[in-house]
Amino acid sequence: MGCAATAGEESKRGTHGQESKNHLEEKEVEGRPPARRRSSTAAMAAQGRLERYASWYRANEHWIAPFEQALQSAIWFLPDSAGSEVSTELLHSAASMWTVANDQVLMLTEETKEMDELRSVERKFPSLLLPLLVATVEQFETVVEVLVARSLRARPRDGTDAMAANAGPLPRERYAWLSLVEAAKASLRLALLYRSQGTSCMLLDGGVSGVAKAVDASVSLERAKAKRTEAFLAFRSRYLAPPSSGAAAAAASALEMEDGPNREVVLDLRRDGARLLALAEVLHVCRPVIYCSLLYRHGAQSWKPWCVSLMAELVACYSTHRCVRRSRSLHTNPVCVRESEARWARMVLYFARSPFYDAFTRGRLKSVRRALKPVPLLGAAANAGYNLLDEIQEYYTYTSG
Repeated sequence: MGCAATAGEESKRGTHGQESKNHLEEKEVEGRPPARRRSSTAAMAAQGRLERYASWYRANEHWIAPFEQALQSAIWFLPDSAGSEVSTELLHSAASMWTVANDQVLMLTEETKEMDELRSVERKFPSLLLPLLVATVEQFETVVEVLVARSLRARPRDGTDAMAANAGPLPRERYAWLSLVEAAKASLRLALLYRSQGTSCMLLDGGVSGVAKAVDASVSLERAKAKRTEAFLAFRSRYLAPPSSGAAAAAASALEMEDGPNREVVLDLRRDGARLLALAEVLHVCRPVIYCSLLYRHGAQSWKPWCVSLMAELVACYSTHRCVRRSRSLHTNPVCVRESEARWARMVLYFARSPFYDAFTRGRLKSVRRALKPVPLLGAAANAGYNLLDEIQEYYTYTSG
């Protein structure tokens, strides 16, 4: 009965605290001018609807997520017809946008202390739309490329019939439109990076998942010491002798350490390191624009765009990796480490970009296909994989990363 009464009192206090918070928010809204009052009321109503939808999605995620994946996979099995390439890409982008929108809603409504310490997410209108806009451009840029390539191929040219134009390589003029798309995406990412406040420093998944932050080095160091102390006490109590009450209490208090009002925040990210990280992030964001512009000027068979893009990405990735490794404020943030490793992993896409693909990768893939051709099942799978990769390699957006 005592436990039930205590739980009831805590529930009453929690309900009363929430009501007081809502009452304060309502009073704050009432004290504003009429125009700002209406916008604040609309924002609160929209936030409430997002939270209700997020609660419904989390409760039914066990069947919604497999349905989304099955829908995106089933689109590729639609029968071929005239213009099916454009319609297939459009349907797949629309289906993917549903998944992206759900991820954005979950990110906006998920407020946990642990994640807020690791990354910053803008939850105020209209800044909250920036990650969604970046994701929208990423999803529909392939549709733009297919539409532009189709329209350029349909344009009559002197001495070239329509059938030969469709069978030839994709027109180089499409890179002009893709440069505009990449410039719009880079502008959104730079705006997202600029709008992030405090110690935010690195875009996560191109800005779709927020901006990573430099964490408090003193807290991370104390937590690491507390975990080592706890592991030693567990080993001692099991194999040597039971720990003293003082050591156990010290370990427990270290593990339950909270941010005090007088505790000094320690960020070991020096000014030179912060500048280097900022420049590396700007170079990482602007590299696709440079690459597309050089492709439009020199063509996909020129080594200049490939080499310039590779050098820019190597400089950006190495600078970011160096800053993350040297700064405890960044190295102890797992999302910073994971983002740095993911950027290095995406370097493998350079093997699928022309002219390296035409000069080296295609020949190696043909050799593998010939070697596996006599093997049942594997030969058919290798042939299908080669044909698929050779077809999608022509499009920039499939290998842009």
